[in-house]
Amino acid sequence: MDNNQNYNKKGFYTVLYTLAAVFIILAFGISILNSGNSKGNNDQVDLEDNISPVDKSNVKPLTTETTTEKKAEAPTENITQSTASNTPADPSVSENGELTLFDDTQEMEWPVSGQIVMDYSNDTAIFDRTLEQYRTNDSICISAEAGTNVCAASDGIITSITNDKISGVTVSVDHGNGWTSTYSQLDENLAVSEGESVHKGDTIGTVANPTKYSVALGPHLEFSVFNNESPTDPKLVLAQAE
Repeated sequence: MDNNQNYNKKGFYTVLYTLAAVFIILAFGISILNSGNSKGNNDQVDLEDNISPVDKSNVKPLTTETTTEKKAEAPTENITQSTASNTPADPSVSENGELTLFDDTQEMEWPVSGQIVMDYSNDTAIFDRTLEQYRTNDSICISAEAGTNVCAASDGIITSITNDKISGVTVSVDHGNGWTSTYSQLDENLAVSEGESVHKGDTIGTVANPTKYSVALGPHLEFSVFNNESPTDPKLVLAQAE
């Protein structure tokens, strides 16, 4: 009976010690695992805390200095000269200083002497014998033999010379104060060139044979007057015939 009790006590303590040992081992393992995880988390936090954004406040665009230098080196004299050369000439500042600006208190000289074969009519359509239809007309057509000299109606500057199939050779003159005049159906051999100054009565060119668009009128000068680019009846500013 005593032997069985001793044996049972030994078995009980053996199991108890075994369970205690297992418990200690498990506790130690868990402690090590938790310690490893804690260290990993601390390392991650430290890494993130040490990251800081790059300071770009001192970084400049590559093109800033280059653009500034180009702007600083851009020439200005040529631009000014080019703009000045494209500015229409003013009769009041011609080289000889003798040109007179035209205004509505003055009279223009007839560029040629002759009868009006097609009158000015910018508001009402009139019959065109060549085209055989009614149309408006912003000029007067003055009959004159081919080769007749055409004179400047007033002082001015030759601003343009053009040539087209309807009006033939046309010379435009700026008289100042917004007044301009045009002379069409001229021969190609002109006495003037663009930019040249003319005085009242100076020869501009000669009358040519008319284009096919006005051939029924015979040789003539097509003369127009404009005030601030608006057509004006030339008869209102031309000297009255005596």
